[in-house]
Amino acid sequence: MARRKPILHCDAHVLERAKMTNSEFEKIAIETKNVVNRAAAKRAAERQLGEAFAEAISSTPTSNTGGYKENPIQLTLENGTIKEVLPRKHYANDIAFIDWLNFTVHESTYEILTNPISDNQVILGVSAVCESLFGFGITNKRERGANFYHLSYDLGDSYGLVCFGGQRNTILVMLNGEGCAAARAGWELRVHDFLETAQNPKITRIDLAHDDIEGHFFNAELLEKAYDNESFKCGQKNPDIELRGNWKNPTGKGRTINVGRRSSGKFFRGYEKGCQLGAPLSKWFRCEVEFKAIDRVIPLDILRYPQEYFAASYPIFNNLNHTQQRILTTQKTVEFSYARTKDWLTKQCGSALNLINEVEGQEGIKDLFKDGKLPKGVVFPTFLNSTTPIHLDNQEK
Repeated sequence: MARRKPILHCDAHVLERAKMTNSEFEKIAIETKNVVNRAAAKRAAERQLGEAFAEAISSTPTSNTGGYKENPIQLTLENGTIKEVLPRKHYANDIAFIDWLNFTVHESTYEILTNPISDNQVILGVSAVCESLFGFGITNKRERGANFYHLSYDLGDSYGLVCFGGQRNTILVMLNGEGCAAARAGWELRVHDFLETAQNPKITRIDLAHDDIEGHFFNAELLEKAYDNESFKCGQKNPDIELRGNWKNPTGKGRTINVGRRSSGKFFRGYEKGCQLGAPLSKWFRCEVEFKAIDRVIPLDILRYPQEYFAASYPIFNNLNHTQQRILTTQKTVEFSYARTKDWLTKQCGSALNLINEVEGQEGIKDLFKDGKLPKGVVFPTFLNSTTPIHLDNQEK
């Protein structure tokens, strides 16, 4: 015969406490109603966002030029926010090159061990990855953080920064213009492939540049006129414009034209590059488009096809055919820097050198030389001469 379960005996005061009052029932009913309302509100918000997204797509102009159909605007939902996907125009010519790159990935991307590892080991991993991508790694820890990160490190010989600590456990890698020139050939494709396999990859900023060294296609006056002709117009109205320098009476110190706002996701600047490097008679003009991940998504393919995104940035660049060669730009930069250094030496130290030559001859001037020391501007940037990165330095020790 099956055994019955024992009957639970309770004192009267225990049973009394177990009873629920009307106020407690009302409280439960109110809380239940609130939960249902919150769930309904969430569903309504999601439905409204989806309708807004669909309406934005249907009401968006066929292109970002207001009439041209080469550059259709595409929108996407990212973390519940409607963002524009950077437009792209199929282009065969290499009309632009990357002159600045910022990207972030989750720190777990650099962890090669299964167990938790220290911050220092993560940084050593970052250095090793950067060396494989660019040819140079992290060379020094800086005293302060940067870009809202707690820690920052030098990348190569002032070729950029690596920022770490905070910011949702991400690591920021910044490659400046000189770093882009110094990096080992093919770095753009290697970074693209790395980001495709990384955890939470994101390009947060990228600058695309086009150099007209002889000034055949672009100059300050032409770009100002192009703005008036709405060749920078990508929406319903012309973006903001700012002219810097002496435009009425050019002095050779250089002029700059900025289109758009620096705080927005797309910003154009054109400037007399030769004048910036100290050659007042130079016609070298540079056009730069700066993209930031503000209200827009920057596709990883921009690393492989920068010319296509540059051509689609503004109508003025839709039909460029002037092929770019980064090596030529770097050579011209060194050439102008050398001329500027020589001119400075003649003006500032010419008489002093004459005096030493008169008293001691050439031998006296030779005593002024510092072995191996050259001005930074005249040194061709290359990963081959970069300081030993910390992950290799640690191994050697």
